[in-house]
Amino acid sequence: MWFINRMKYLLNGLLALTVICLIPIQAENLTPKQLVGWKQELVAIEKTSPPTHSMNERIFINAYIADTPAKRTQGLMHVTDLHDNEGMLFIFNPPRRVSMWMKNTVISLDIVFIKPNGTIAHIRGNAPPLSLESIASKYKIKWVLELNAGVAGKLNLKPGDKLVLGKTD
Repeated sequence: MWFINRMKYLLNGLLALTVICLIPIQAENLTPKQLVGWKQELVAIEKTSPPTHSMNERIFINAYIADTPAKRTQGLMHVTDLHDNEGMLFIFNPPRRVSMWMKNTVISLDIVFIKPNGTIAHIRGNAPPLSLESIASKYKIKWVLELNAGVAGKLNLKPGDKLVLGKTD
């Protein structure tokens, strides 16, 4: 009897250890394979038009950070699935007029152009996948936030709303 109880505890312990060891693998599988290893940051957009409460509302997006020329070139190319609370934040330092395109991007996107002071300058909604059309900023831009098509509308993002940064600038 004592042997059976020890075996039961041993098997339960091994099962628990196996589950604990597999958790990082499962979390990694949620990241599109093209973006494995990319830095991520939770960024907020503060709604300023009009505030729905006495304090301005904040919307949070888990953003993959495109902060090098190679990452800005790759962007969301070949990514087939992006959740509504995810996006990609392109960083342009120094700020400049930028032009985006959808080459090899297989999902439709909303492209949010953000000025150096953090305010949304303008939004291009529903950029068509695989298009070579140049989507240019109207002003000097420091950040571009790409979201699934329709998300900017669902979140009621408007020019004047403000990007609130964590570590990324």
